[in-house]
Amino acid sequence: MNDSTLIPVDLATAQFLAQCGEVLINVVQRKFGICAVLHNIENSRTAQMSGVKRCSVLLSGGPEVSVWKDDLTTHRVDAVVNAANEQLIHGAGLAGALSKAGGPQIQQLSDQHVNKFGKVATGEAAITPPGALPCKAIIHAVGPQLSSRPNTDEIARASRLLKLAVENILHLAERKSFQSVAIPALSSGLFNFPLDRCAEIIVNAVKDYRYGSQLSEVRLVNHDEPTVSAMEKAFREILESKASYSGAVKNDRTSLAVLSSLQIGSVTLHIKTGHIEQEKVDVIVNTIASDRNLTKGVVANAILEKAGYGIQEEIYKSRSTSQFGDVIETSSHQLNCLCVYHTVCAVTNENGLKILRSVIRKCLDKAVKGKHLSISFPAIGTGNLGFRKEEVAKLMMGEVADFAKQHKGQKMDVYFVLFPRDAENIKAFRQEMVHHKDKQSVKSREFSTASKGGYPGSSGSHEHDWAAIGEQPFIELHSSSQGNHREKEHEALLSFQAAVGLSIREFLKDGIAGVTITGPQQGVREAALRVEALCCKAQEEFARAEESAMMHNVVRWRFTEFPGFEEPEITGTLERALLARCDTLTIEVDGCDLQVSLRKMEAKHPNGRGCHIERKCLYRDNPMDLKFHNGSFYQRMVVDPKALGYADLPDLFDLDVVKIEKLENPLLEHHFQQKQRQVSGRPERLYQQVPAQFCDLVCRAGFQRQYSPPKEQRFGAGIYFGGSLSTARKLGEHLENEEYMYIFQAQVLTGKDTMGSPDLIIPPALGSDPLCRYDSVSGGRDTHVIFNSHQALPVYLLTCRKHVQKGTSL
Repeated sequence: MNDSTLIPVDLATAQFLAQCGEVLINVVQRKFGICAVLHNIENSRTAQMSGVKRCSVLLSGGPEVSVWKDDLTTHRVDAVVNAANEQLIHGAGLAGALSKAGGPQIQQLSDQHVNKFGKVATGEAAITPPGALPCKAIIHAVGPQLSSRPNTDEIARASRLLKLAVENILHLAERKSFQSVAIPALSSGLFNFPLDRCAEIIVNAVKDYRYGSQLSEVRLVNHDEPTVSAMEKAFREILESKASYSGAVKNDRTSLAVLSSLQIGSVTLHIKTGHIEQEKVDVIVNTIASDRNLTKGVVANAILEKAGYGIQEEIYKSRSTSQFGDVIETSSHQLNCLCVYHTVCAVTNENGLKILRSVIRKCLDKAVKGKHLSISFPAIGTGNLGFRKEEVAKLMMGEVADFAKQHKGQKMDVYFVLFPRDAENIKAFRQEMVHHKDKQSVKSREFSTASKGGYPGSSGSHEHDWAAIGEQPFIELHSSSQGNHREKEHEALLSFQAAVGLSIREFLKDGIAGVTITGPQQGVREAALRVEALCCKAQEEFARAEESAMMHNVVRWRFTEFPGFEEPEITGTLERALLARCDTLTIEVDGCDLQVSLRKMEAKHPNGRGCHIERKCLYRDNPMDLKFHNGSFYQRMVVDPKALGYADLPDLFDLDVVKIEKLENPLLEHHFQQKQRQVSGRPERLYQQVPAQFCDLVCRAGFQRQYSPPKEQRFGAGIYFGGSLSTARKLGEHLENEEYMYIFQAQVLTGKDTMGSPDLIIPPALGSDPLCRYDSVSGGRDTHVIFNSHQALPVYLLTCRKHVQKGTSL
């Protein structure tokens, strides 16, 4: 293994790296601990970027506001905005890129401006000629610069200055009679302004500005996907009610918001954010009052406004009276559906829940009878009727799931459409979806950016989709991140797939998650890399959470006035800071930002008063007494293979041992010892082969089922070990094509065991008492499966390589 390797790339790859290089560097570092450096990639950027307009809106009496993904050095507008510092010294970031692209004149003119007028104050803006840039002028705006970990007060102060900077940009653009201006996410990069908040302030400032008659376009332009996605998210939330969208998301706005899907038989359940009146399905479900007045209730009123008053007249004509539990069908009028089912539900009580359950089933049965293939429900009852969002999510999804299990007819898509800003409702339905997914052996989620013809679920649209997939490149990735994808990154991925026309299908089978990406080749490559980054981040967060939980059982921090100070996450943060010899840090506890001094063992109260904090070790063996040089809670030390003293190294057959590392992790060792007191018998020396990217995670958080599942889990959904190196390799046969192989030797507490079976998720009961269970299961003489990670302690890591035969080159 060489210390460094130089890998030349062609122009197409260089252009790809110019766009995604930072993501690649992050993935390589997190998966393999390798530091990647890109050389001469910047030169390919100008050949690569072509602007993508994500969305736009025409402000009433003002300009068109739009979000773009593009390179500001080549973006064609009258004025390009530079994220400058007060001295107008353009060294790094966007300022450096604009200065480099525009030539030395950019810096020269900026120096002349400062010499003549002085520094540009934070919140102010200055204008200079553009040099070689394809615009009429550069507006240098100075956004606020924050500390690396800004607190709430600092962000509040900076927010006012950021808004002022945007206002001054627009004022200068109008004063110079420019028709178009491109504004980046000021202060969000090198100046440390939180990205989401930055996007909100900029969009609000653009919306609230009092425009004259000159400016016709304000473009919010950034080149990296996370920033573009944050700007697009803020745009949708703030400007959504102002006008209709155009650009990438206009064709099918609702399809972009699918959060999760689950197929049960021939029925597919979908959770999505959006507006029920905008749905393009066979049937839209409405919820109305018993007097059938559509102006009562948010959902009914929205449907009335979209459909027109004719739908109200039809309901009144349909019958003279209505009762709770009725479902009234009308035509669609101006809605994008075939018909509307109006449900009459009661207020919250036990009978109200029964009525809600009955109308859900009536709607589904009615849709089947009408031969409809798709139906959209709002979250019925979570508004004026007063039902708890958790009980509505459980009831609605449960009823649809029960219907799906019994349905034997045509394929049907059932959508739960949730208001985008109702975070509690979205959380409740997503949690319920996870619960139902856990019951399925195969689960899938599919996002597609547009349905060119027919309604979702219609045969015509499916035939088109399959034809398109057959003609386009695709890639399939497997993940072991347990679905711990953060909401922010998930939304960024959805926005990206919408912009470039991708279809992303996520599946989970036999405990192994995967994603299939289909679409244009360049988009597929970038999406694949971003999914990898998403998984890496989820795995890192999982490992940190495990470390914090283990640490919390060993040491506690106390601050009597803040009970939240004793949470595992806070414990982990403080212990990592202590290990890194950090003197001061800011942490959020119970909604307050606390300034903590580890040297003084003091936390500053929000009112400014300093209070003593206490660190107490719960056990005598204090892991923090070990100061590992790598700044971690563990260390890996290379040892001489002969010093191991075991005789089964020949069992490696065609492998050469490159190195053997001894592992020390006091946290894992402590919890292993605690578990040893509960499990009878001596620990066994067993082996497990893992992919390279999980070696560090095993050392930190211990063995996990998702790190190295065998191809077939014939003895249960647990953590598999081999009694010999050869068995470990057989269990990891799907890794045989790797150049290097990584095999852990571990001490494993197998205790009382029995034969395993595929349906097990925990060990079987010893007898009639379900609380008394076996400690592990086996698959013959040489395969062992545990279901608790603390029953195994990694001791050595063997790095191996296949024999290099003479006359053969690798």
